[in-house]
Amino acid sequence: MTNEKPLGKKILALVGGENNIQGISHCATRLRMLLKDDQIASKNKGIIEDLNGVISVVENGGQFQVIIGPAVTNVYDQLLDGTKLNQESAQDDEHEKNKNGLISSFLDIVAGIFTPLLPLLAGSGVLRGIVLLLSQVGWLSESSGTYHILTAASTAVFYFLPILLAITSAEKFKVNKYVAAAVMGALIMPEFTQIMGNNGNGVITHFLGIPIVTMAYTSTVIPAILSIWCLSYVERYLKKYIPESLQLLFVPLASLFIMVPLTAGAFGPFGVYLGEWISNGINILMNSNGWIAGAIVGGAWNLFVIFGLQWAVNPVMIQNISKLGYDSIVPLTAAANFGMAGATLGTFFRTKDTKMKAYSISALLSIFFAGITEPAIYGIGVKYKKPLIGAVVGGAVGGAFIGGLHVKAFAFVFGGLTTLPAFVGSTFVSYVLGLIICFAVALIVTLVIGIDEPENTKVRTDQAGNTEQISNEVVLQPLDGYVADIAEANDPAFASGSMGQGMVIYPTNGKVYAPFDGTISMLFKTNHALGITSKSGTELLIHIGIDTVKLNGKHFFAKVKQGDTVKAGQLLIQFDLSALEEAGYDTSTFVIVTNSNEYKDINLIEADDGSHGRKILQTNV
Repeated sequence: MTNEKPLGKKILALVGGENNIQGISHCATRLRMLLKDDQIASKNKGIIEDLNGVISVVENGGQFQVIIGPAVTNVYDQLLDGTKLNQESAQDDEHEKNKNGLISSFLDIVAGIFTPLLPLLAGSGVLRGIVLLLSQVGWLSESSGTYHILTAASTAVFYFLPILLAITSAEKFKVNKYVAAAVMGALIMPEFTQIMGNNGNGVITHFLGIPIVTMAYTSTVIPAILSIWCLSYVERYLKKYIPESLQLLFVPLASLFIMVPLTAGAFGPFGVYLGEWISNGINILMNSNGWIAGAIVGGAWNLFVIFGLQWAVNPVMIQNISKLGYDSIVPLTAAANFGMAGATLGTFFRTKDTKMKAYSISALLSIFFAGITEPAIYGIGVKYKKPLIGAVVGGAVGGAFIGGLHVKAFAFVFGGLTTLPAFVGSTFVSYVLGLIICFAVALIVTLVIGIDEPENTKVRTDQAGNTEQISNEVVLQPLDGYVADIAEANDPAFASGSMGQGMVIYPTNGKVYAPFDGTISMLFKTNHALGITSKSGTELLIHIGIDTVKLNGKHFFAKVKQGDTVKAGQLLIQFDLSALEEAGYDTSTFVIVTNSNEYKDINLIEADDGSHGRKILQTNV
C-alpha cells in the first residue's frame, strides 16, 4: 500500500499551499496560477519540473504556469480537491488584472472561455470532415437521412455556439450561466429570427419605441462574450439592491428584461460587425500574399503557444468556420505542429539521454494523434532551444507552401494525423504535401544544428588533487516512514545542518534501500550507518537511530560491504525496529548529503508519510 500523493497535491504543496494561491485556472495543457508570493514556487521550480507528469514550468505575465499536457484537467481537479480555491471572488479577478496587465488578463479570459469547448470543437470538426470525405467518394448520399443526421451532429456546435460561449463566459465572469444561456438563446429563437424575414441583417424593429437593428446570431462569437461580460455587472448591481429573499425570482427576471434587448440593440450588432471586420482583415492579408502570410503564421505559431497568444487568434478561426464554412489559418497552425513534430524526431536521433528518447516519442505521438504540441514545445523546444529553431524554420517553409496554395480547413481542429478529414477538399493534396515539407525541413535542420543538451555538472578537486565532475541528483527515499526536514530532527548535531543538508525519516519498518545507483563508500562496523556515493558525485550518509552505536551492531544486519557497487532500490541494511523501540532508542533515521557545500541548493521534494523508492531529495549544482 502506498501513501503517494496525487500530482495535483504535490504541486499545491510546492507552490506554497492553498493560502499562497490568489487565483487558479487551466487551459488545454497547463495550470495557470496567480501567486501571492512568487518566490516560494520559483525556489521549487526545479523540483516541480522533475515531478512525474509535469512537462515544464513557465513564469509568464505574472502567472506561474505548470505544463501538464492533456491530463491537466485531472491534475487541476486533484489540486482543488478539499480546498476553497474554486470559489474565486471578483476581488481576486481585479487583483489578477492589476498584477498581470491588460494583455495577459485578456488572453487569460479568452483561454478560460474557449478551453472547455476545444474538445467539442475538435471532435465535431473531425466528424464533419469524415462526413464530407464519405460524401465526396460516393459512400454517403447527400440526400440520405444518415447524411443529414451526421451533418446536424457535426455542425450543431457552430449553430449553438453563442449559447455555449455564453455558458463558458458566465463561468469565467462568475455570473448565473443558465441566465446567460437564456440571454443568447433568445437571440437565435425562431421568434427573433423571423423578424428579419428573408432580408438578412439590418432589418429595423423596435423595443419600447427604441429602434433595434436585427442580426443573425447563430455561429457568432464576440456578441456572446460582450453580452455576458455586461451581464456580470448587471447581476452584481441587481444583487446589491434587491433583497436577498427576492433575488431568486427578480434577479433572473430583471437580467433577461435588460440584457436581451440590450444585446440585440447594442452588443450584438457591434460584436457581429467587429467579428466580421477582424475576420475580413485577416482573410484579406491571407489572400493578398499567402506565401508570406503562411511563412509568418507557420513559423511564429509555436512561439505564440509559448506566450499564450494563440488564444487571441483562435476566435477568428472559429468565426471563419462558423460564417464561411472554411478557414485558411487552421492549416497554418497544423504546419507549425508538424514543424514541431519534425524537430521532436530530430531530437530523438540527436539526444544521448535514454529518458529523453522515450519522452520524444511520447511527445511526437501527442502531436500526431491529438494535435497537442505543448509537451514537445516545453519539454524539448524550450529546454534545448535549437529544436525550437528547427520547428520555426520547418513551419515557415511548409506554411509558405500551404498559404501560397490557399489550403482550406473545413472545421476547427488541431493539426494531426487524426484530423486529416477536416481538410478534405480541392486543396487536400496541397495540405498533405505542405505537412510533409514542414516535417522534413524541421527534422533536417534539427539534425544539422543539434540540440546542445545541457550539462548540469560541476568540477571538483579531491584532497589528492584529482578532478571529477558532479551533477544534479535525484535521491530516492531509502526506507518507509514519515519524512521531515532535517531541521526538525531530535539530534541537535544533525538538526543544525553542520553535518550537511538532508532529511530525517521516522521509519515504519526495518529495511534500508539504496537511494540511487552508486558505491558503498563507508560502512560502520556496528552496521547502524553507512555512506554511499552516487555516480554523479552525491555523497550520502544514512544514520539509523540516535546513540544506536552503543548497541555495537546488535539488531543491525548489513546486506552489503564497503566498496560494493549497488543499484537503486537494492536492500542495504536490515534492522529490528521493534527491538530498538523496546530498548528505548529513538529510531529517527538521518539522510544527509555530506558534501552539501558543493551544491547550489538541496531541496526536499516531499515532507510526509511515504514508501521507499519515491523521489524525495533533489541536489542542484
